[in-house]
Amino acid sequence: MRARHLAAALLALQALLAHAADLPAPPAAAAAAAAAANDNDDGGAYLSLAFGNGRIHGGNASGERWMRGRTFEVRAGRQQDDVFGHVLPPDWRLRVDFVHYNEGHPDNNHRDGFALQWLAVHRLSHVWTAELGAGPYLSMNTTEIGGRQIDDARLGLLLGAGLRLAVPGPPGTHLRLGYNHVAMRSVHRSDALVLGFGRQFGPAEPAPDVVPDGHLWVGGTIGTSITNMAGTSGAHAGVIETRTYADRWGVGAKYLFEGDDGARVDRRGVAGQVWYVQPVTPRFCMSAGVGPYVAANRRDDNRKATNLLITFQAERALSARTRAIVNFNRVKTFRKTNDRDLFQFGLLRRF
Repeated sequence: MRARHLAAALLALQALLAHAADLPAPPAAAAAAAAAANDNDDGGAYLSLAFGNGRIHGGNASGERWMRGRTFEVRAGRQQDDVFGHVLPPDWRLRVDFVHYNEGHPDNNHRDGFALQWLAVHRLSHVWTAELGAGPYLSMNTTEIGGRQIDDARLGLLLGAGLRLAVPGPPGTHLRLGYNHVAMRSVHRSDALVLGFGRQFGPAEPAPDVVPDGHLWVGGTIGTSITNMAGTSGAHAGVIETRTYADRWGVGAKYLFEGDDGARVDRRGVAGQVWYVQPVTPRFCMSAGVGPYVAANRRDDNRKATNLLITFQAERALSARTRAIVNFNRVKTFRKTNDRDLFQFGLLRRF
């Protein structure tokens, strides 16, 4: 996956989040105390962004096996202090993260994907917190087998551990050192270390004047699309969509114009998605959507096919009737070819 556009946008998003509830900087003498108070584990949304390096081994690994420093992960999660109604012991929490993980660029294996990971979170002290997690990982690997380039989709397991150090800043801000292990049958496995910033937000609900529930929202986004195959070019893309919300959930429909990559894909079609919405602050939320996408490719005799559309999105309520959105979309064909990434920004209006 060519991730420079996504990484740059997410870095900007992380910077905005760090200042969403900005507090005056504490005096130097109080910095350590402020850091201890900032590893906030009282529930709510979790966001982090980290970069690192690692190595692949076994299976189809060959040539240069290091990830060349292009490994990164993005996490958006929800924390809770109970499991199926059973309250956890003091200093323990459960968190569920939606993870986009990129395993870098070793030779002939450019694998990334999405994971749903359950993590046990344990506060070790006022400044240190440990994490241990596992969950299913749907991966997409751009590789060449027998002289033919393919997008190889596989389901595996993402295992991970993390160590967080509270730092001065908005409540819940921390440095996070993470270790990821990908286990997958018949193909290569991987191990990587990543380092970055995260923030544990406190509980939040939408502000009363911007609650989106019970209304029809219509809007559009524009941006770029990238085909995850060699010999293709980036293209302009656009999406028209409609959506409705109900508490933490939403359903919606989209019409996608993916654009022409000049070689393999000029696709357009209709998608339906189910969304999970996690409030971060009263006017800001993160969401993840998934659903079928039926589209025709003009560069393949307008042949129609059913694909999977996965979306990772940030939303900001500008007013009671307008929401700004930024999202990353993965089109997964499951035909070993022509997977695509769309990075979009735009507006939703309430009707």
